[in-house]
Amino acid sequence: MSLRSRIVPISRSMLLSGLLLSGFSMAQHENPPAFAYLLHCSGCHIEDGSGDPPEVPDLRKDLDVLLQTTQGRAYVLQVPGITDAPLSPREMAGLMNWVVKRFYPELQDFRPFSADEVQAGRDQRLANPLSYRQQLIGGTLE
Repeated sequence: MSLRSRIVPISRSMLLSGLLLSGFSMAQHENPPAFAYLLHCSGCHIEDGSGDPPEVPDLRKDLDVLLQTTQGRAYVLQVPGITDAPLSPREMAGLMNWVVKRFYPELQDFRPFSADEVQAGRDQRLANPLSYRQQLIGGTLE
């Protein structure tokens, strides 16, 4: 066995160990929000956000109305898609901010979601999100 063949495997394992010890891991890699939407949201809400109302709301309708109140803003962070998604609170905040900008580009006074808000919503998951949503928007669902 040549000296080179013994050095290369050691170097690779040392590099991998160094990366792991420095905090690098695949779990810390974040996908862009658009990709996270396709991966975690589009299965129910469809790529264009249309969903399957009333069980799966159309993200293109009423989200702007919900975001105008404290209760509505909290609601969107308490639904199963937010509370159960395998994303960190920071990733989910980025995804939610992307959703709002994507479907409501004209919304000027939107205050971006924070990771702390996402975690607070996850800590208070809703048992019946459809019923609560109907109360919040005045029963105007399709």
